[in-house]
Amino acid sequence: MEDVDIEERVKAVMVAHLSLEEAQLLPQASLVDQLYLDSLDLLDLVLALNDAFGIDIGAKNVFEIKTVGDVYQLVRRLLAQDRVASREPVEK
Repeated sequence: MEDVDIEERVKAVMVAHLSLEEAQLLPQASLVDQLYLDSLDLLDLVLALNDAFGIDIGAKNVFEIKTVGDVYQLVRRLLAQDRVASREPVEK
């Protein structure tokens, strides 16, 4: 999946689940200070992204995301890890 496609899907999830406008979702926008998300909003976002992308954003990863750009990077990284893991041979 291309980076642009990932960002567009992340934006769609954020707009649908957090009642945000796409124009607000600039990479440098702070989730808490500028978009006014609270801990429940962040939990909702994580669950929605997990469902939308088939990934598992663990609790430790939640503390890494401060900006919209951080969300894009995290989703890209987890998708890349899944691709690598799916190519590795299974030990017998």
